Amino acid sequence: MGKCLFVTGTGTDVGKTYVTGLILKKLQKAGKNAAYYKAAMSGNERGPDGRLIPGDAVQVKQISGIGQPLDEMCPYVYEAAVSPHLASALEGNPVRMDVVRRGLQAMRAAYPYLTVE
Repeated sequence: MGKCLFVTGTGTDVGKTYVTGLILKKLQKAGKNAAYYKAAMSGNERGPDGRLIPGDAVQVKQISGIGQPLDEMCPYVYEAAVSPHLASALEGNPVRMDVVRRGLQAMRAAYPYLTVE
């Protein structure tokens, strides 16, 4: 199992995603195979194909330079720009803890270092 670092903060726009990206950048520069995981993110935009783009994951990739695929970074991506809890209810796609746990366990098994936001 990989080592996990949890990045938390109170509120939106306090820098959690930015700091997570910098931590991953530093790990990558040190030669470590590190990854990003976030259970749910809301306030995302749609791409040209209509699929939701996980904005925080894109930002982390841009800051850090990691090659991790976007689709394994976050199991729940919502469009509504409200809390993930409310977005899940509005969009009819509730967060299931078993899905979040399985994703976290898979990431820990695949990467020796994992940041969780």
